[in-house]
This record gives sequence, structure tokens and C-alpha cells, in this order.
Amino acid sequence: MTQQYQGEQLLWGEIGHMLVVIAFISALFSVIVNYLRVKQDNGEIKWKSTARFFYTTHAVSAFGILLTLLLMIVKHRYEYQYVWQHSKSDMKMNYVLACIWEGQEGSTLLWLVWHGVIGLILMKRAKQWEAPVLTVVALVQVFLSMMLLGIYVGGVHVGSNPFGLMRLQEDNIGLPWTKMPDYLAHISDGHGLNPLLQNYWMTIHPPTLFCGFALTTIPFAFAIAGLWTKKYHDWQSAALPWAFTGVMVLGTGILMGGAWAYESLSFGGFWAWDPVENASLVPWLVLVGAAHVMLLYKQKGQSLFTTFLLCIFAFLLIVYSTFLTKSGILAKTSVHAFTDDGLNEELTAFMGFFLWLSVMLLSFNTRLKIIYTAIAVLVLIMFFNGMHGASMLLLLVSSFISLILGYWKFFPKTDKEEELWSREFWMFIGSLVLLVAAFQIIFYTSSPVVNKFLEVSPVHHFMQSMYHQTGWQWIGKMADANIAPDKDVVNFFNKWQISFAVIICLLVGFTQYLKYRNTDFKTFIREIRIPLIASIVLSVIISFTIYYNSQWNSVTQKKQYIFMLCSILLFSCIFTILANANYWRKVFGGKISKAGASIAHVGFGVLILGVVISTSKKDTISRNTSKMDLTGFAEDIDNLENIYMLKGDTLPMGPYLVTYTNHQRKIKNGTGYVYFNVDFIEKGDNGKPEKVFTLSPFYQLNPIMGNAREPDTKHYIFRDIYSSVKFAEDRLLDDSAEKADLNSDHYDEPLEHNLTFRDTLGLENCILVLDSANEDSLSPLNQTNEKNLVAYFSIFNSKMERHIIESRIFFDKKTSVFKRILDGEDESTGVKVSFADVDNETKKLKIYTSIRLNHKPDYMVLQVSVFPGINILWIGCLIMITGTFIAVRERVRKKNRDDKKAA
Repeated sequence: MTQQYQGEQLLWGEIGHMLVVIAFISALFSVIVNYLRVKQDNGEIKWKSTARFFYTTHAVSAFGILLTLLLMIVKHRYEYQYVWQHSKSDMKMNYVLACIWEGQEGSTLLWLVWHGVIGLILMKRAKQWEAPVLTVVALVQVFLSMMLLGIYVGGVHVGSNPFGLMRLQEDNIGLPWTKMPDYLAHISDGHGLNPLLQNYWMTIHPPTLFCGFALTTIPFAFAIAGLWTKKYHDWQSAALPWAFTGVMVLGTGILMGGAWAYESLSFGGFWAWDPVENASLVPWLVLVGAAHVMLLYKQKGQSLFTTFLLCIFAFLLIVYSTFLTKSGILAKTSVHAFTDDGLNEELTAFMGFFLWLSVMLLSFNTRLKIIYTAIAVLVLIMFFNGMHGASMLLLLVSSFISLILGYWKFFPKTDKEEELWSREFWMFIGSLVLLVAAFQIIFYTSSPVVNKFLEVSPVHHFMQSMYHQTGWQWIGKMADANIAPDKDVVNFFNKWQISFAVIICLLVGFTQYLKYRNTDFKTFIREIRIPLIASIVLSVIISFTIYYNSQWNSVTQKKQYIFMLCSILLFSCIFTILANANYWRKVFGGKISKAGASIAHVGFGVLILGVVISTSKKDTISRNTSKMDLTGFAEDIDNLENIYMLKGDTLPMGPYLVTYTNHQRKIKNGTGYVYFNVDFIEKGDNGKPEKVFTLSPFYQLNPIMGNAREPDTKHYIFRDIYSSVKFAEDRLLDDSAEKADLNSDHYDEPLEHNLTFRDTLGLENCILVLDSANEDSLSPLNQTNEKNLVAYFSIFNSKMERHIIESRIFFDKKTSVFKRILDGEDESTGVKVSFADVDNETKKLKIYTSIRLNHKPDYMVLQVSVFPGINILWIGCLIMITGTFIAVRERVRKKNRDDKKAA
């Protein structure tokens, strides 16, 4: 007899899963019918209406899946795993929306829905390209829909169903509660949204980002359509507005992520070269290069192969970044990444199929296509036999060789060669620089993947042989399958990317002054000399003001090197801004509607300028003024750039005095928060100290997923004061634990220390000094058969009042066997010291210290930084997005005018 469960509403899951199946099947039929349309050269009207019916059905189904999942979350249907895992009953509506795309299935669904919307727009605007382009888009949708199926095919689990019942999840089957008919009555609430994601940016950042991901598919689809239909020279004009729209939207999504990180994550800034940040940045860089090369081809018919290649790479990198994020391979290195939920095979198949399709079409020779396809089939067999690393390596190597052969021997070449002083030559160089910069980022970001390839036996043995012959350290790392960025990830990537940024900014500055085909060099210099000279003068003045000043000799050599790089980048940023502003004035007469590209370039220069100033001159003003080693509190705490603060203490911090006044607990929308209030004090006009502002960095409490630290920032026009709690005791975050501590005379866990004579030790609420240690055989505490060692300590409390305590260790006189310890205790501070041993070689005393719980102070470890010029960055973001929007709008208008003329 089938078990009946009380309160379950199975209809929700049945509707949702049915819509997933419909979306998958309709996408598949859309591929087939659109394929037939292309084969019949769009001759049959019935195929067109049928194809549109299937794609519309697919798009409506995708939206229906999203709506069903949203309603399930709103209705708190906790019998479903996805709803229980990602939502709670007391969440605000914007967080309810974030619940949808927090999980793997939800983010895939968001991507699916955006493709559905864009596909419907393509039906209206793609015209003669509709059939081939929608074939490719629908093919992408087949793979995305497949990831939501959650069915078994021949014993293989395909996809992850967001409408699966919690009691039927693999980890739950057989557990006692799954046999309880009323198990739902015992579920009071859901697991909830990750506390790091409970921010309004999470309502708009992921949808914008995934819209950008979806838009990147469209230039790719046009490129594949051009290769497929052999219309190699016709697709760029139709794809160009989509490419620049993708640049704008994806760039906006990435910038939103930076704003979210700055506001809500304790990164200590807006960009930390986090692996998942990098994985979204790299496709954008390649898409920017692709859009500019497409523009170049549209104008002069050059760099055709590069146009295909960059559009394809941009899409494949989107799929690859999805793999990095969703496969779980980055779970240990990124706060953004998902854990492994079993989608590795589907994601690998997604990547592998479109890589094969792209390379096959670019091979341009039937025999080469057959050989490459045979290798791809072999790769598939190897993959299903568990040889994942070897099979993927073979696919990548064979793809690279096929691309080289296809281009070298079979691709239609142009006889034209770019002149050195032509716009097309330097636009092409700029695209290559973006590609190289993207490769450097993705290579090191993919170090876990690269290391798996290096572990493949033939590669491993080859690298070992090379290392033994050369002795080169970088080959040694490859032989050990240990490719990874330096521990200082930010500095590692900055050193590389600053150089690339200098080149890009210079190119963005002067390329617009060049004409297509060729430019008179003297005319070029005459037009560009004013912004060039002004940039040199300004950059020298600013560089000497902020870098080469009186503080130059006080910074480390590594910092001096970064400052020199930044001063060069500063010049190139200013040159970008002034050169494009001057071009806007001279060529477009200051008109906004025609100068979208120049405005976007000005915004890019302002953005990079803000990045340079705010990061290179970021000043961490919190300094460890205590005698304590702060690294013992947490792994990510720097001992120098953090400050230990007791409640009520007033300490110097940069130009301020700061006082940790108190911590406060608050409940907002059912979520607990603990705020640590810190007053910042300056001397007033009358010379007396005055509070100028209060910062309250806080913890968002989540007993299920762990507490999340979030910063607080004081915003000024020219700088931000950014604060973050780096450590606070659990008892300060747990109300019941703190109340228990106040009434407890128990001690906390003892800490071990090794001290020599006159060593000073900073404890939580006092300073401990080892005054002396000696043998005290005459002590009245001794028994006749005992000897003892005694250590004398001075304890200085917060008022610097001195108390002396002693601790003894007793041994048997004859055997020197340890017998007992006599602890030393200080009543005023609640500190207990236990003398444990003496190292005869170093003469150091081993002691243990502990503090009575009702004497433990209210303290925290705080980091405070000043970001100068941070608003320059945000202004640059807005200008760049605005300029790109103007440029896209103008290109759409121009294409519409051209289409009307052609009609």
C-alpha cells in the first residue's frame, strides 16, 4: 500500500516538471523545424509558423517554470527540496526573488528564461537570419532545459529537478522522518537564503548578469549561422547591435557585482580577483574584443576569421564560467561558487558539444571535419569510461590543431593588409590584447582544472622529464600539478593586468584619430598633441602628489613597484579621457546622440582612473596597538593592519580617535543582526575632541549556514571610510551564551604560550609580564620530598594597575617526576596562569593562560581602510554604461534606416 502524506500538494511539482518537459521537447522540435527551414531555404511558410509555434511554446513554458517556482516559494511549499533549501517564511519579497536564482537549478532557469525572451525578439527582428540563428539558440535551450529534467536515462541521472520532493532526495531516502505521514507538521520553516545574499543587489545583479550571458549567445548564434549557411560576410551587420548590447548589459552586471561586494562582502574592496568574478569578467573582455572586430569587419571587410573566433570564444567562455561556478570545482576558492550538485557531466557535455560544433564548422574541409568528429566520438567514449581529464585534454588539443589547420589551409583569406597607421590595424591589436589579458586571467583562475590536465599520465611524465632537463621552477610546478596564483592573489593579478590596461587605455585614446586604410602621420600627431601633452602634464602632477611624495621611502619595494606601474596607468587613463573628450568635441561638435562610443570610452577611462587611485592609495588606517598576536583569532587576519578594541577603549587610528562604544542586537524581518558601534572622533574648532560619525559594521546571524560579516562605510565626496569586523567572539553573537557567561565563574579554554624572562604577553583584558622564575626549595608549600619551580608574573589591567601573581610546578626530589601544579590567579582580571614546564635548551617557560568567563571583556578585531577617489570609479561606471547605451541605440536606428532603404 502506498504511503499517504498529510499536507503535501503534489500538483505544484507535477505542473512544474511537466513544464520542464514541455520546454525541453519544444526546444528540441524548434531545433529540428528551424533546421528544416534552413535546408529548404525558408521556402515553406508552414515551416516558419510551425517553428515559431514551437519556440513560443518553449519560451512560455520557461516563463511558466519560473512562475510556478515563485508561487511555490511564496506559498511556502516546504515539501519541495528547492523551496525548503532556499527560502524562509518571513523573507521580504525581493529576497523571495533572490531565492529563485540562489541555487543551481534557479540560476539555470533564469538563463533559460532570458534566452526565451531574446528568442522571441529575434523572431521579429532577425528576418532572413531567423531560422539559422533560432536553430542555434534553441539548441542551447535544449541543453539548459536538460539540466532541469532530473530524470534517469538508462541508469544515468540527467539534470537536477527543482520540483523534486524533499523526502525523495537521494540523501533523505530511508531516513525515519520520511516514513512519517505528518512529517510536514514538524517542518516549521525553511533553510533560508544564504546571509551573504540577503542584499538588494542580489535582486538585480544576477538577472542582469544572466541577461548578459544570454545576449552573448546571440553573436555566437549569428557566427554559427554564417558558417553553416556559408554566408561568411553577411551576418556581422545584424549581429553587431546584439554584441554591443551584450557588452553593455554584461558589463553592467559585473559592475553591479563589484558594488555588491563593496557594500556587503568583507572583501575589503569592490574587486578581489575572486575566481567567479574572474569567470564573468573574461567573457566580457572577449566580447568587447569581438564587438570591435565585428565593427572593423563591417567597415573594411578585414579580420573575418578573428570575428568568428572571438564571437565563438565569448560564448564558450560563458559556458565554461558556468562550469567553473556550478561544478563545485571552485567551491573552496570562491564565496560565489556552488558546491558539486552532480551537474558536471551535463555541463561538460554542454561545453564539449558546442566546442565540437564550432571547430567543425571552422575547419572548412570535409576530411578534416570527419577526422575531428571521429576524435570527438573517441573523447565521448573515454569520458563515459571515467577518463575525464584525459578525454577533455584530447578534445582541447585536437580542437586547437583543427582550428590552426582549418585557418591555415582552407579558410578564405583576404588580400588586403592593414597599414601600420590605420584604424583597423590598431583596433585589431586592441582585440588581441584583450584576448591575451583574458587568457592570463582564465588560465590561473582555472588552476584546479589545469592541474587535473597536468595529472594525466603522459602529460605528467613529459613535464617531469622537461623539469629534470631544464630545472626551471615553473615547469617544476607543472610537473607537480601545482599551477596556482601567488598567495597574494590581488597583487599577482594586478601586476599582470595593469600592463594590459595601460596598452588598452592608450589604444582607446588614439585609435579614433586614425582613419581607415591609412593616416598621414603628421596629421595624426597634430590632432592628438594637445590631449597628449595635457595628459603628460596632469599625470606628472598627480603622480608626484600621490605617489612620489614624502612617503615614498617609507613604503616597501614591492609597493614602490606597484606605484610606478600605477603612475604609468594613470597617464594612460587621463589620455583616454582627454583624447576621447577632444574627439567628441571636434568630430561630433559635442552632440551626445552621435558620440556614444567616445562617451563610453571616456567612462572607461574615468572608471580605470578611479580603480587606480582608490586601490593603489587605499590606506588601512587600523593598526595593531596591542601586544597581542591577532593572527590567532582567524586565518584571514593580518597582525599589523587590524586593531584589537575593548568596549569603552579609545585608541588612535589614522587622523581619528576611535571608541568601541557597544554592540547591539536587532531583529529585522525575522533575521538577527549584531552591530558593533564605533565612534570616530576628531578635534573640533575649539580644540576639543568631537564625534564626527559612527560606523556600525555588523554580523548577520544565521545559525544554519553560519554568520556573515558585512561592512559599514562612511561616504564622502573624495573618499570612503570602510570598516569591517574581522573577528568577534561567538558569545557576543549568541544572546543566551553571553547571558550565561555573565553569571559563570568557569574559565575559557586555556591558551599555550612560551615565554622567557621579561617577555610581555597581551591577553584579552590585561598585559602579562614574566618577571622571574627560579627553584624555591625553601617554600613552606613544599613537602619534604618535593621541589618546586616558581614563576612570578606582573599583570597590568586596563587602568595599568599592577598585580603580582605566582604559579608553581612541583616535582619529586629524587625522580624529578611531575607531581602537581599550583595555579596563579588574579581576582581583578579573572586571569589564571598555569606554569607547565621549562625547556632546558631554550630556557623558555611553557605556561597556560585562561580567563574567567564572567571577566571576559567585550572586544572585537576591526579593520578600517580609506578608499580615496572611490566615487571616480562609480561615476566612470555610469558614464560608460550611458555611452554604450547611446551607441547601441544609434546602431539600431542606423540598421533600421538601412533596412528601410533596402526594402
